[in-house]
Amino acid sequence: MLGYLSAGKTAAEAAGIDFSELWGEHAWHYYVHGKDNIPFHTIILPALLLGHGGGWHLPDQIVSSEYLTLEGRKISTSQNYAIWVKDLLDHYEADSIRYFFLANGPEKKDADFSWREYVHSHNGELLGAYGNFVNRTLAFIQKYCGGVIPRGTDDSGRCAQTDRLYVTVGKRIESGCFKDALGEIFDFVRSANKYFDTEQPWMTRNTDRAACDNTLYQCVQIIANLAALLSPFLPFSSEKISGWLPVTGRWERQFVPAGYVLPETEILFRRIDKNVIGQETERLRNDTGFLA
Repeated sequence: MLGYLSAGKTAAEAAGIDFSELWGEHAWHYYVHGKDNIPFHTIILPALLLGHGGGWHLPDQIVSSEYLTLEGRKISTSQNYAIWVKDLLDHYEADSIRYFFLANGPEKKDADFSWREYVHSHNGELLGAYGNFVNRTLAFIQKYCGGVIPRGTDDSGRCAQTDRLYVTVGKRIESGCFKDALGEIFDFVRSANKYFDTEQPWMTRNTDRAACDNTLYQCVQIIANLAALLSPFLPFSSEKISGWLPVTGRWERQFVPAGYVLPETEILFRRIDKNVIGQETERLRNDTGFLA
């Protein structure tokens, strides 16, 4: 290990690369691993770094996950009892997979991947809550506002809530609490859906146009900020929204001006057929010879 570090630094220096910032006093090192590697990264590796005498930066943050099982069984590559990442990406959206493992993964306790839970998570949370809010807001504007963001008044309470989210979610990400960070954002998603339902723009469109316009204006601001807040977790869908709305890459409250013209939009996430549950479970059994 020490020889590798020394040789790596020499090779980097020979190539004209300066890694001093990575090992300097202002660096912050995250060690991300499974819980079976905790003894090495918390005891053995720090001892090796200290013993080297070269002033190597010690680990600052240990981010350890618990164990993940597959349909209630231990994952075994030797028995082909596994689901390969390439196969997942060939058939399912990357953000959908990312969402499930972040929201339901073994961050603080052992967890299990099942096709039933995955499909329900995608259809019920990712698509049903987040995707539905984005799609119905933008589709409404396309249909009834000519694709132009209507005028509204900035809600000071909602702006303050959004500002707090950037702070609290950022702190949770820095501490390695990704599940809590994502959960906090999705609480905001659920409150946004409740706001849309309460304000009933499909009704006020005919009875109070100013109220309808303000509701849609507020929802667009929420969507832009959700895209920014979710970009570390769901980068592909956030990039898609950034192509529709003027979302910057900065970790701060986003703003979409009234009068902004929407380009053509599309469904953010597609529903997964529930028949997939039986098909994928059966495929897993056939590949391994295991029976339920």
